[in-house]
Amino acid sequence: MKGLITALLLFAAINSFAQADTIKAKNAKKMINKAVIVKAVVAGSKLIEKDGKRTLILSLDKPYPKTPLQVIFFNKALADLNLQSLLDGKIIIVKGTVTLYNDKPQIVVSDVQHFTVLQD
Repeated sequence: MKGLITALLLFAAINSFAQADTIKAKNAKKMINKAVIVKAVVAGSKLIEKDGKRTLILSLDKPYPKTPLQVIFFNKALADLNLQSLLDGKIIIVKGTVTLYNDKPQIVVSDVQHFTVLQD
């Protein structure tokens, strides 16, 4: 019983920590260089193929150029993602560090385990 209570308290502490770090895409610019968890709708996507390299860019909440946050997948992560359908309109959860690129917030996904597509 004591172990069960300890496990429940540990789970509650971890869960509250994760909730505290969850942000909306519109707040990403306030979180530069911080690890966050974002839950948002994919408002648009663009696949760029150049010189044998592939990059997928997801715009969250609003289409580009008004998107408050972009999620970027480069070659390996994109291959690991193994997309079976379009992500536009889907709700996703992404975990990563917010960085700036051309003064726009982004999260670069290097491990697809930090990216989840929620069921419709």
